Amino acid sequence: MSNNMTPFSAALGRSLRQAAESDVLAAKAARANKVKQMWKSVVEICCRPNAQAFLDHTNSVYIIREGEGDAQRKILIVYVDESIFAAELNARREMIKLKLLERFGEDISEFRILISHGSYKENHPYREKTPDYLPPTPPRRPLPPEELEDLRERAEAIEDVRMREALLKAMISGLERKSDEDSEND
Repeated sequence: MSNNMTPFSAALGRSLRQAAESDVLAAKAARANKVKQMWKSVVEICCRPNAQAFLDHTNSVYIIREGEGDAQRKILIVYVDESIFAAELNARREMIKLKLLERFGEDISEFRILISHGSYKENHPYREKTPDYLPPTPPRRPLPPEELEDLRERAEAIEDVRMREALLKAMISGLERKSDEDSEND
């Protein structure tokens, strides 16, 4: 046997691990899709006659498990893009939990309603996509070169290159957006 050939047992083990990992990912994707469909179903019941408006303003929905054994709890987490929808969902909190239990056997211990921020606000999985719909993109004003150079010099203090670049990118993005907001307020 040559040195560059992988033993059959190692190749088989690697293939089995990869298959198991893809099965786990497939199961997670199936569960996420099921949670998404359950949410749609209970919103259509609990938020009549404005169910589609609630769905249009839903950015994401999750059911997570915390704890172990008998202490395990299910937590429903819903992100919406506007506080008015968060307040309205909060008013329907117990009815939504009850419908999830009745219809799907999901015993929700806690229901968290959160407001999305940044680009996550533009995620609308329940909104009908039409060819003429394009999510709004906030206008940006580029930073002056001297301000950009100052940021780069200050970021040099961060040793980790990936961390430095990520922070620099976030700072530039935030300042470009902020400078544009400042000009709107003038």
